[in-house]
Amino acid sequence: MTSIKEGATGLAAQCLAEVADLHRFFEAWLSGNGAAAGFDRCERALGDGFAIVDPAGALCERGPLLSALRAAHGRHAGADEPFRIWIERPTVRMVHDPVCLVTYEEWQRIGGRTTARLSSALFRRRPDGPNGVEWLHVHETWLPGDRVTR
Repeated sequence: MTSIKEGATGLAAQCLAEVADLHRFFEAWLSGNGAAAGFDRCERALGDGFAIVDPAGALCERGPLLSALRAAHGRHAGADEPFRIWIERPTVRMVHDPVCLVTYEEWQRIGGRTTARLSSALFRRRPDGPNGVEWLHVHETWLPGDRVTR
């Protein structure tokens, strides 16, 4: 395993950078700070066959997910407390070029409540994608409530 703290290089480093960058985009987008013209960054990041399994076990394909994300622009704007997303413990689990498997914890703070999920993400090298990769699949699982103490 290679973590970002251990100095990942090549495809591993590209995938770890993409995890951080896309979540910064989500934070800005959902806070209303991302310009609508910048949404193409998200569209380019998700591969044509992309799918996500959310923490409740629901599968969402690329098209419906992009529609929901586009409609969610600014959903958390004007909240008493700023909306936040951050990543902890990003770890490369496997690299077999052109694919890479990464796990990370995604933390969100919304309206004074903090939630956390463990995510596994499968990437493929794509030179014209953000950070030179594309997201193929994500599977999220809620972290146990006692881990969410912030």
